[in-house]
Amino acid sequence: MADITMPKMGFDMTEGTIVRWLKKVGDFVNKGEAVAEIETDKVTIEIESFVSGTLSEIVSPAGSRTPVGGVIARTSDGAGATHAAPVVAVAPVAPVAAPVVAAAPVAPAAAPVAAVAAGDVKASPIAKRMAREHGLDLGTIHGSGPQGRIVRDDVSAAMAGRPAGVAAPVAPAAPVAPVAPAAPVAPALPSAVAGSTVVPLSNMRRTITRRLTQSWQTAPHFYITMDVNMDAALTLRKQINAPLSKEQQISINDMIVKACGVALVAYPNLNASFVEEGIQLNPSINVSIAVALDSGLVAPVVTNADSRSLGGVSRESKRLIGLARDGKLGAENLQGGTFTVSNLGMYGVTEFDAIITPPQCAILAVGAVRRIPVFKGDSNDVVAANICSITISADHRITDGAEGAKFVGEIKRLLENPLSMLI
Repeated sequence: MADITMPKMGFDMTEGTIVRWLKKVGDFVNKGEAVAEIETDKVTIEIESFVSGTLSEIVSPAGSRTPVGGVIARTSDGAGATHAAPVVAVAPVAPVAAPVVAAAPVAPAAAPVAAVAAGDVKASPIAKRMAREHGLDLGTIHGSGPQGRIVRDDVSAAMAGRPAGVAAPVAPAAPVAPVAPAAPVAPALPSAVAGSTVVPLSNMRRTITRRLTQSWQTAPHFYITMDVNMDAALTLRKQINAPLSKEQQISINDMIVKACGVALVAYPNLNASFVEEGIQLNPSINVSIAVALDSGLVAPVVTNADSRSLGGVSRESKRLIGLARDGKLGAENLQGGTFTVSNLGMYGVTEFDAIITPPQCAILAVGAVRRIPVFKGDSNDVVAANICSITISADHRITDGAEGAKFVGEIKRLLENPLSMLI
Protein backbone atom coordinates (compact mmCIF):
# COMPACT_ATOMS: atom_id res chain seq x y z
CA MET A 1 0.00 0.00 0.00
CA ALA A 2 1.10 3.57 -0.67
CA ASP A 3 -0.65 6.65 0.69
CA ILE A 4 -1.53 9.64 -1.47
CA THR A 5 -1.49 12.65 0.85
CA MET A 6 -2.65 16.25 0.62
CA PRO A 7 0.44 18.13 -0.61
CA LYS A 8 1.64 21.43 0.82
CA MET A 9 1.40 23.95 -2.02
CA GLY A 10 2.26 27.12 -0.15
CA PHE A 11 3.97 28.51 2.93
CA ASP A 12 0.72 29.12 4.81
CA MET A 13 -1.43 26.33 3.36
CA THR A 14 -3.08 24.24 6.07
CA GLU A 15 -5.68 22.27 4.11
CA GLY A 16 -6.98 21.59 0.62
CA THR A 17 -10.29 20.65 -0.98
CA ILE A 18 -10.78 17.71 -3.33
CA VAL A 19 -12.44 19.23 -6.40
CA ARG A 20 -12.86 15.93 -8.24
CA TRP A 21 -11.28 12.54 -8.65
CA LEU A 22 -9.87 11.79 -12.10
CA LYS A 23 -9.66 8.06 -11.30
CA LYS A 24 -12.05 5.70 -9.52
CA VAL A 25 -11.35 2.79 -7.19
CA GLY A 26 -10.05 -0.15 -9.19
CA ASP A 27 -8.49 1.96 -11.94
CA PHE A 28 -4.86 1.35 -12.77
CA VAL A 29 -2.73 4.49 -12.42
CA ASN A 30 0.52 4.95 -14.30
CA LYS A 31 3.45 6.76 -12.73
CA GLY A 32 3.11 10.50 -13.44
CA GLU A 33 -0.61 10.24 -14.24
CA ALA A 34 -3.00 12.73 -12.62
CA VAL A 35 -5.31 11.13 -10.07
CA ALA A 36 -7.19 14.09 -8.58
CA GLU A 37 -7.77 17.81 -8.82
CA ILE A 38 -7.39 19.80 -5.61
CA GLU A 39 -8.14 23.40 -4.68
CA THR A 40 -5.92 25.26 -2.23
CA ASP A 41 -6.39 28.78 -0.90
CA LYS A 42 -4.72 30.12 -4.05
CA VAL A 43 -4.69 27.61 -6.91
CA THR A 44 -6.46 24.62 -8.40
CA ILE A 45 -4.01 21.94 -9.47
CA GLU A 46 -3.82 18.28 -10.40
CA ILE A 47 -1.77 15.86 -8.31
CA GLU A 48 -0.01 12.88 -9.84
CA SER A 49 1.08 9.45 -8.70
CA PHE A 50 4.77 8.77 -8.20
CA VAL A 51 4.29 5.03 -8.76
CA SER A 52 2.25 2.76 -10.99
CA GLY A 53 -0.49 0.78 -9.28
CA THR A 54 -4.18 0.31 -8.64
CA LEU A 55 -6.25 2.93 -6.83
CA SER A 56 -7.48 0.77 -3.97
CA GLU A 57 -9.23 3.33 -1.72
CA ILE A 58 -10.48 6.92 -1.86
CA VAL A 59 -10.32 8.31 1.67
CA SER A 60 -11.41 11.90 0.93
CA PRO A 61 -14.36 12.15 -1.49
CA ALA A 62 -14.90 15.09 -3.84
CA GLY A 63 -15.88 18.24 -1.95
CA SER A 64 -14.16 17.25 1.29
CA ARG A 65 -11.40 19.25 2.98
CA THR A 66 -8.25 17.50 4.17
CA PRO A 67 -5.36 18.93 6.23
CA VAL A 68 -1.89 19.05 4.70
CA GLY A 69 -0.27 15.63 5.05
CA GLY A 70 -3.61 13.89 5.54
CA VAL A 71 -4.26 10.74 3.50
CA ILE A 72 -6.69 11.30 0.62
CA ALA A 73 -6.31 7.92 -1.13
CA ARG A 74 -4.32 4.69 -1.20
CA THR A 75 -2.82 2.68 -4.03
CA SER A 76 -1.39 -0.81 -4.33
CA ASP A 77 0.87 -1.91 -7.16
CA GLY A 78 0.35 -4.97 -9.26
CA ALA A 79 3.21 -6.86 -7.63
CA GLY A 80 1.75 -6.34 -4.17
CA ALA A 81 4.81 -4.43 -2.98
CA THR A 82 4.47 -1.79 -0.29
CA HIS A 83 5.57 1.81 -0.84
CA ALA A 84 6.36 3.72 2.32
CA ALA A 85 6.83 7.15 0.76
CA PRO A 86 3.87 9.50 0.21
CA VAL A 87 2.68 9.61 -3.39
CA VAL A 88 2.25 13.28 -4.25
CA ALA A 89 2.88 15.48 -7.25
CA VAL A 90 4.84 18.20 -5.51
CA ALA A 91 7.75 18.48 -3.11
CA PRO A 92 7.41 15.63 -0.60
CA VAL A 93 6.01 16.43 2.80
CA ALA A 94 6.95 14.62 5.97
CA PRO A 95 5.10 11.26 6.14
CA VAL A 96 2.26 11.55 8.65
CA ALA A 97 0.23 8.58 9.80
CA ALA A 98 -2.70 10.88 10.60
CA PRO A 99 -3.19 14.64 10.95
CA VAL A 100 -1.92 16.02 14.25
CA VAL A 101 -5.14 17.18 15.91
CA ALA A 102 -6.32 17.87 19.42
CA ALA A 103 -8.07 14.50 19.54
CA ALA A 104 -4.70 12.74 19.89
CA PRO A 105 -4.10 11.29 23.38
CA VAL A 106 -3.03 14.02 25.78
CA ALA A 107 -0.23 13.32 28.21
CA PRO A 108 -0.87 13.98 31.93
CA ALA A 109 -0.06 17.49 33.07
CA ALA A 110 2.96 16.26 34.98
CA ALA A 111 4.50 14.62 31.91
CA PRO A 112 7.60 16.37 30.52
CA VAL A 113 6.67 18.93 27.87
CA ALA A 114 10.02 18.68 26.14
CA ALA A 115 9.22 15.21 24.84
CA VAL A 116 6.18 16.56 23.00
CA ALA A 117 7.94 19.65 21.70
CA ALA A 118 10.77 17.55 20.29
CA GLY A 119 8.36 15.38 18.35
CA ASP A 120 5.64 16.37 15.91
CA VAL A 121 4.77 19.73 17.48
CA LYS A 122 6.43 22.78 15.89
CA ALA A 123 7.17 25.57 18.34
CA SER A 124 9.54 28.50 18.66
CA PRO A 125 12.29 28.36 21.32
CA ILE A 126 10.51 31.01 23.40
CA ALA A 127 7.22 29.11 23.22
CA LYS A 128 8.95 25.89 24.30
CA ARG A 129 10.59 27.61 27.26
CA MET A 130 7.33 29.24 28.39
CA ALA A 131 5.44 25.95 28.11
CA ARG A 132 8.14 24.12 30.06
CA GLU A 133 8.18 26.74 32.84
CA HIS A 134 4.39 26.63 33.26
CA GLY A 135 3.84 22.91 32.81
CA LEU A 136 1.83 23.24 29.58
CA ASP A 137 1.54 20.44 27.02
CA LEU A 138 2.41 21.88 23.59
CA GLY A 139 0.43 19.08 21.98
CA THR A 140 -2.81 20.68 23.22
CA ILE A 141 -2.02 24.20 21.94
CA HIS A 142 -3.08 25.41 18.49
CA GLY A 143 -0.29 27.25 16.65
CA SER A 144 -1.03 30.51 14.83
CA GLY A 145 2.43 30.93 13.31
CA PRO A 146 3.65 29.85 9.86
CA GLN A 147 2.70 26.22 9.06
CA GLY A 148 0.92 25.94 12.42
CA ARG A 149 4.06 26.78 14.40
CA ILE A 150 3.36 27.54 18.06
CA VAL A 151 4.64 30.99 19.03
CA ARG A 152 4.80 32.97 22.25
CA ASP A 153 1.28 34.45 21.93
CA ASP A 154 -0.22 30.95 21.57
CA VAL A 155 1.34 29.81 24.86
CA SER A 156 0.27 33.06 26.55
CA ALA A 157 -3.28 32.47 25.32
CA ALA A 158 -3.26 28.94 26.72
CA MET A 159 -2.00 30.24 30.08
CA ALA A 160 -4.86 32.76 30.23
CA GLY A 161 -7.50 30.32 29.07
CA ARG A 162 -8.08 32.15 25.76
CA PRO A 163 -8.49 30.50 22.35
CA ALA A 164 -5.09 30.02 20.71
CA GLY A 165 -4.03 32.71 18.28
CA VAL A 166 -6.06 35.53 19.96
CA ALA A 167 -3.61 38.31 20.73
CA ALA A 168 -3.67 39.98 24.14
CA PRO A 169 -1.13 41.61 26.46
CA VAL A 170 1.04 39.04 28.20
CA ALA A 171 0.75 39.36 31.98
CA PRO A 172 3.78 38.61 34.16
CA ALA A 173 4.06 34.86 34.63
CA ALA A 174 3.05 33.52 38.04
CA PRO A 175 4.60 30.45 39.68
CA VAL A 176 1.29 28.62 39.19
CA ALA A 177 -1.32 28.64 36.44
CA PRO A 178 -3.05 32.03 36.28
CA VAL A 179 -6.52 32.26 37.76
CA ALA A 180 -7.47 35.63 36.27
CA PRO A 181 -10.84 35.84 34.48
CA ALA A 182 -10.76 34.67 30.89
CA ALA A 183 -10.36 37.34 28.22
CA PRO A 184 -13.55 38.43 26.43
CA VAL A 185 -14.56 36.06 23.66
CA ALA A 186 -15.20 37.50 20.20
CA PRO A 187 -18.94 37.79 19.52
CA ALA A 188 -20.43 34.91 17.59
CA LEU A 189 -21.30 35.48 13.95
CA PRO A 190 -25.01 36.01 13.27
CA SER A 191 -27.03 33.10 11.92
CA ALA A 192 -28.31 33.21 8.37
CA VAL A 193 -31.72 34.84 7.93
CA ALA A 194 -34.48 32.43 6.96
CA GLY A 195 -35.05 32.44 3.22
CA SER A 196 -31.64 33.92 2.40
CA THR A 197 -29.06 32.25 0.20
CA VAL A 198 -25.82 31.20 1.91
CA VAL A 199 -22.81 30.86 -0.37
CA PRO A 200 -20.18 28.53 1.14
CA LEU A 201 -16.70 30.01 1.36
CA SER A 202 -14.19 28.72 -1.14
CA ASN A 203 -10.71 27.85 0.11
CA MET A 204 -9.47 31.09 -1.44
CA ARG A 205 -12.12 33.27 0.22
CA ARG A 206 -11.67 31.47 3.55
CA THR A 207 -7.93 32.17 3.47
CA ILE A 208 -8.43 35.81 2.45
CA THR A 209 -10.80 36.18 5.40
CA ARG A 210 -8.39 34.59 7.86
CA ARG A 211 -5.21 36.35 6.74
CA LEU A 212 -6.61 39.85 6.33
CA THR A 213 -8.46 39.63 9.64
CA GLN A 214 -5.18 38.56 11.23
CA SER A 215 -3.38 41.49 9.57
CA TRP A 216 -6.00 44.03 10.63
CA GLN A 217 -6.00 42.81 14.24
CA THR A 218 -2.24 42.40 14.73
CA ALA A 219 -0.49 44.95 12.49
CA PRO A 220 -1.11 48.61 13.44
CA HIS A 221 -1.69 50.19 10.02
CA PHE A 222 -0.87 53.77 9.10
CA TYR A 223 -1.50 55.43 5.74
CA ILE A 224 0.23 58.07 3.61
CA THR A 225 -1.17 59.42 0.34
CA MET A 226 0.65 61.46 -2.30
CA ASP A 227 -0.33 62.78 -5.71
CA VAL A 228 2.05 61.91 -8.54
CA ASN A 229 2.27 63.88 -11.78
CA MET A 230 2.28 61.13 -14.41
CA ASP A 231 2.88 63.37 -17.47
CA ALA A 232 6.51 62.29 -17.91
CA ALA A 233 5.70 58.63 -17.28
CA LEU A 234 2.90 58.67 -19.86
CA THR A 235 5.13 60.39 -22.41
CA LEU A 236 7.93 57.84 -21.91
CA ARG A 237 5.46 54.97 -22.05
CA LYS A 238 4.11 56.25 -25.37
CA GLN A 239 7.62 56.45 -26.81
CA ILE A 240 8.55 52.94 -25.62
CA ASN A 241 5.32 51.37 -26.85
CA ALA A 242 5.29 53.03 -30.29
CA PRO A 243 7.27 50.29 -32.10
CA LEU A 244 5.91 47.41 -30.00
CA SER A 245 2.98 45.10 -30.58
CA LYS A 246 0.06 45.32 -28.18
CA GLU A 247 1.22 42.14 -26.43
CA GLN A 248 4.66 43.69 -25.78
CA GLN A 249 3.60 47.12 -24.60
CA ILE A 250 4.31 48.20 -21.04
CA SER A 251 1.56 49.42 -18.73
CA ILE A 252 1.41 52.11 -16.07
CA ASN A 253 1.28 49.32 -13.49
CA ASP A 254 4.55 47.91 -14.84
CA MET A 255 6.18 51.29 -14.26
CA ILE A 256 4.77 51.48 -10.73
CA VAL A 257 6.01 47.95 -9.87
CA LYS A 258 9.47 48.85 -11.18
CA ALA A 259 9.47 52.12 -9.20
CA CYS A 260 8.56 50.22 -6.03
CA GLY A 261 11.35 47.72 -6.64
CA VAL A 262 13.92 50.50 -6.98
CA ALA A 263 12.59 52.48 -4.00
CA LEU A 264 12.66 49.42 -1.73
CA VAL A 265 16.43 49.18 -2.22
CA ALA A 266 16.77 52.55 -0.50
CA TYR A 267 14.17 51.77 2.19
CA PRO A 268 14.69 48.15 3.31
CA ASN A 269 12.39 48.53 6.33
CA LEU A 270 9.45 48.62 3.91
CA ASN A 271 10.66 45.28 2.52
CA ALA A 272 10.67 43.63 5.94
CA SER A 273 8.59 41.30 8.10
CA PHE A 274 7.78 41.39 11.81
CA VAL A 275 8.86 38.08 13.35
CA GLU A 276 9.10 36.79 16.90
CA GLU A 277 12.79 37.61 17.15
CA GLY A 278 12.45 41.15 15.78
CA ILE A 279 12.38 42.81 12.35
CA GLN A 280 13.41 40.57 9.48
CA LEU A 281 14.94 42.43 6.52
CA ASN A 282 14.17 40.30 3.49
CA PRO A 283 17.15 39.57 1.21
CA SER A 284 15.17 39.81 -2.06
CA ILE A 285 12.71 42.38 -3.36
CA ASN A 286 9.71 40.44 -4.66
CA VAL A 287 6.66 42.52 -5.54
CA SER A 288 3.25 40.84 -5.44
CA ILE A 289 0.72 42.19 -7.94
CA ALA A 290 -2.93 41.91 -6.92
CA VAL A 291 -5.09 40.27 -9.62
CA ALA A 292 -8.87 40.16 -9.23
CA LEU A 293 -10.58 36.93 -10.31
CA ASP A 294 -14.22 35.86 -10.16
CA SER A 295 -13.29 33.48 -7.34
CA GLY A 296 -11.34 36.03 -5.30
CA LEU A 297 -8.00 37.78 -5.23
CA VAL A 298 -4.58 36.33 -6.00
CA ALA A 299 -1.21 38.05 -5.85
CA PRO A 300 1.45 36.41 -8.04
CA VAL A 301 4.99 37.54 -7.36
CA VAL A 302 7.36 39.44 -9.65
CA THR A 303 10.66 38.27 -8.18
CA ASN A 304 13.70 40.56 -8.04
CA ALA A 305 11.68 43.57 -9.18
CA ASP A 306 14.59 45.87 -8.38
CA SER A 307 17.07 44.20 -10.75
CA ARG A 308 14.72 43.40 -13.64
CA SER A 309 14.54 45.90 -16.47
CA LEU A 310 11.25 47.72 -17.04
CA GLY A 311 10.65 45.42 -20.00
CA GLY A 312 11.49 42.41 -17.83
CA VAL A 313 8.99 43.50 -15.19
CA SER A 314 6.35 43.97 -17.90
CA ARG A 315 6.93 40.56 -19.47
CA GLU A 316 6.85 38.76 -16.12
CA SER A 317 3.72 40.63 -15.02
CA LYS A 318 1.90 39.71 -18.23
CA ARG A 319 2.94 36.07 -17.87
CA LEU A 320 1.71 35.88 -14.27
CA ILE A 321 -1.57 37.68 -14.96
CA GLY A 322 -2.21 35.31 -17.87
CA LEU A 323 -1.58 32.28 -15.66
CA ALA A 324 -3.87 33.72 -12.98
CA ARG A 325 -6.76 34.28 -15.37
CA ASP A 326 -6.31 30.82 -16.89
CA GLY A 327 -6.30 29.24 -13.43
CA LYS A 328 -2.79 27.87 -13.98
CA LEU A 329 -0.78 29.63 -11.28
CA GLY A 330 1.53 27.28 -9.42
CA ALA A 331 2.57 27.54 -5.80
CA GLU A 332 5.97 28.82 -6.92
CA ASN A 333 4.25 31.86 -8.52
CA LEU A 334 2.58 32.86 -5.25
CA GLN A 335 5.35 32.45 -2.67
CA GLY A 336 7.99 34.83 -1.41
CA GLY A 337 6.29 38.20 -1.90
CA THR A 338 7.82 40.96 0.24
CA PHE A 339 5.70 43.94 -0.89
CA THR A 340 2.39 44.30 -2.75
CA VAL A 341 0.97 46.67 -5.37
CA SER A 342 -2.84 46.83 -5.63
CA ASN A 343 -4.15 48.92 -8.54
CA LEU A 344 -7.86 49.79 -8.83
CA GLY A 345 -7.31 52.60 -11.31
CA MET A 346 -8.99 50.66 -14.12
CA TYR A 347 -12.25 50.85 -12.13
CA GLY A 348 -12.12 54.64 -11.89
CA VAL A 349 -11.17 54.59 -8.20
CA THR A 350 -9.44 57.84 -7.23
CA GLU A 351 -7.72 56.52 -4.09
CA PHE A 352 -8.19 53.85 -1.44
CA ASP A 353 -6.54 52.23 1.58
CA ALA A 354 -5.45 48.60 1.31
CA ILE A 355 -4.90 46.01 4.05
CA ILE A 356 -1.36 44.71 4.43
CA THR A 357 -0.79 41.13 3.31
CA PRO A 358 0.99 39.25 6.13
CA PRO A 359 3.86 38.73 6.68
CA GLN A 360 4.68 41.76 4.54
CA CYS A 361 5.25 45.23 5.98
CA ALA A 362 3.46 47.35 3.41
CA ILE A 363 1.16 47.56 0.40
CA LEU A 364 0.80 50.34 -2.18
CA ALA A 365 -2.74 51.24 -3.31
CA VAL A 366 -2.86 52.88 -6.75
CA GLY A 367 -5.75 54.99 -8.04
CA ALA A 368 -6.74 56.07 -11.54
CA VAL A 369 -4.69 58.52 -13.58
CA ARG A 370 -6.99 61.51 -13.96
CA ARG A 371 -6.51 64.68 -15.97
CA ILE A 372 -7.16 67.67 -13.71
CA PRO A 373 -6.20 71.38 -13.55
CA VAL A 374 -3.15 72.17 -11.41
CA PHE A 375 -1.04 75.23 -10.72
CA LYS A 376 2.16 75.33 -12.74
CA GLY A 377 5.10 75.57 -10.36
CA ASP A 378 4.95 78.63 -8.11
CA SER A 379 3.01 80.70 -10.62
CA ASN A 380 -0.70 81.36 -10.76
CA ASP A 381 -0.92 79.71 -14.18
CA VAL A 382 -3.26 76.74 -14.31
CA VAL A 383 -2.49 73.83 -16.63
CA ALA A 384 -3.90 70.35 -17.19
CA ALA A 385 -1.92 67.47 -15.70
CA ASN A 386 -2.27 63.70 -15.38
CA ILE A 387 -2.38 63.00 -11.65
CA CYS A 388 -2.38 59.63 -9.87
CA SER A 389 -2.91 59.22 -6.12
CA ILE A 390 -0.87 56.51 -4.42
CA THR A 391 -1.38 55.40 -0.81
CA ILE A 392 0.95 53.31 1.30
CA SER A 393 -0.42 51.16 4.12
CA ALA A 394 2.45 50.23 6.43
CA ASP A 395 3.01 48.30 9.65
CA HIS A 396 3.82 50.74 12.46
CA ARG A 397 5.68 48.00 14.35
CA ILE A 398 8.36 48.04 11.65
CA THR A 399 8.43 51.58 10.28
CA ASP A 400 7.05 55.02 11.07
CA GLY A 401 5.35 57.91 9.34
CA ALA A 402 8.49 59.84 8.45
CA GLU A 403 10.16 56.86 6.80
CA GLY A 404 6.91 55.92 5.08
CA ALA A 405 6.60 59.46 3.69
CA LYS A 406 10.16 59.36 2.36
CA PHE A 407 9.51 56.00 0.72
CA VAL A 408 6.34 57.21 -1.02
CA GLY A 409 8.23 60.36 -1.99
CA GLU A 410 10.91 58.22 -3.64
CA ILE A 411 8.27 56.35 -5.67
CA LYS A 412 6.83 59.74 -6.68
CA ARG A 413 10.29 60.99 -7.71
CA LEU A 414 10.95 57.91 -9.85
CA LEU A 415 7.59 58.12 -11.63
CA GLU A 416 7.96 61.84 -12.26
CA ASN A 417 11.49 61.24 -13.58
CA PRO A 418 10.99 57.83 -15.21
CA LEU A 419 14.21 57.82 -17.22
CA SER A 420 16.05 57.23 -13.93
CA MET A 421 14.42 53.77 -13.77
CA LEU A 422 15.95 52.82 -17.12
CA ILE A 423 19.55 53.41 -16.04
